[in-house]
Amino acid sequence: VHPMKRCYLIRHAQTVWNSDNRIQGHSDLPLSPLGQEQAHRLATLFASRHLKGIVTSHLLRSRQTAHAIASGNGHGVEPVVERDLAEMHLGEWEGLTPAEVDARFQGAYQQWRSQPSSVAIPGAEPLDTFLVRVRQAVHRLVASWDEGEYVLVSHGGVIAALLADVLHANYDAILRRLRLDNAGVTALEFGSPTPHVLWINATSHLEEGNPPLALPGSAGWF
Repeated sequence: VHPMKRCYLIRHAQTVWNSDNRIQGHSDLPLSPLGQEQAHRLATLFASRHLKGIVTSHLLRSRQTAHAIASGNGHGVEPVVERDLAEMHLGEWEGLTPAEVDARFQGAYQQWRSQPSSVAIPGAEPLDTFLVRVRQAVHRLVASWDEGEYVLVSHGGVIAALLADVLHANYDAILRRLRLDNAGVTALEFGSPTPHVLWINATSHLEEGNPPLALPGSAGWF
C-alpha cells in the first residue's frame, strides 16, 4: 500500500499588478489589500486541516500567502521556501500589459495566447527549462513527504505546468483552457502509481458574503 499524499496547489493571492493585468514573472510584488483579504480567507479555509507541510516559492507574493495560511493553522507548520517553484521568468515582458506587449513586440501576446510555446520572449527563461524545473522540484518534494496533507503556494504558470505533467497534457492547451485564479485551490493526490487530480481552481472561499466551504475530507486514508 502506497502512503497517500494530498497536495493543495494554491496560486498566490492578488497583487496590484494582477489587478492591473500586468505580467509579473519574477518581478517581486507584495500582496494588494484585496490579496491580503484573499490570503486571510485561505487561512480560514485551512485553519482546521492537519497540514504536514507548507512549501512556497521565494517570491514575496507567494511567501506572504503561505505565511498567512501558516499563521491560521494550529499545527505549527512553518513555510519552507523552494526557489524552483517560482513563476517562469518572462524577460522583457515583465511589468507590461498584454496591449503593451502587442504594441512593442508586433502582436506577440496575441500569438502567445494561441500557442505559448511558439513565442520566444526576449530575455525570458526558455519554456522547456521552466517545465523541467517545475517537474523536478515537485517530484523531489513529493518523494520527501510522509503520508498526509501539504500546501504548495506558487504561481499560475507553475500550477499549469504541474497539471500538464500529471495529465500528460500539452502545456499550451492547459495554459489556454484552464483558469487559475489568485488564491484558487487545486488538489492533487499522490500515492498510487498514478497521481490523481481531485479538483482544479476551487474559489468558493473567496466569494463575498459566503463563509469558506469546508474542504472535502480525505478518502479514508488517515
